[in-house]
Amino acid sequence: MQLRLRLRLSAILFALLLGLAPTAATRAAEPSIFGTEEIYTPGVERFHKWADMARRWQEQQAGALDFCAPGESERCMPREWLRLVALLRPLEPLAKLATVNTLINRYPYVSSMANWRQLNYWETPFEFLARSGQCQDYAIAKYMLLRASGMAASELRVVVLRDMRQSADHAVLVAYVGGESLILDNQLPEVVASARITWYEPYYSINETGWWLHTPNPLRIAALALR
Repeated sequence: MQLRLRLRLSAILFALLLGLAPTAATRAAEPSIFGTEEIYTPGVERFHKWADMARRWQEQQAGALDFCAPGESERCMPREWLRLVALLRPLEPLAKLATVNTLINRYPYVSSMANWRQLNYWETPFEFLARSGQCQDYAIAKYMLLRASGMAASELRVVVLRDMRQSADHAVLVAYVGGESLILDNQLPEVVASARITWYEPYYSINETGWWLHTPNPLRIAALALR
């Protein structure tokens, strides 16, 4: 428990040092993720990886002049993107989540260093479909496919977190359906409720409108202390 708490406090301090602490913040109205307290702040400009990905994503969609050849992702529209959007659009929300999680998880894991010669490049969905990617790229591809299939931004977030079992940073997608927070994870074959996952400690979550700082819930800390 002490290790978890130190990691969470370090993450909060890191955000404060970067100037990412909430300014016009409000408490989250959605169900909490992994038992944390959440504080919302509008705007995402200071999250450069996410903002740069969103800018490139808009440019790639606007500049798609033809269908992509194998391996291409610039100035073209992947046929697979259109196929997946058409497949997802008529489905009910839970079916959308299960389908997109299964189909995107079939892509092999490829590190940012192998794909881009960068440690932490955030791919657009077109780039992911052409090259595969790493954890945040799975989450982004699922997010944008669900948005294109009709889900609202308010129902979706990419969550950047600490995987305590592997002692590694990780990213997943959370979707809110029926009053429950559901996790789409490239490390899990099925969509699961966040309450079932005890080994993730979120740093922050983000969507198109803003971001959420996640801090330890005092009641959860007390429960962990009793284990």
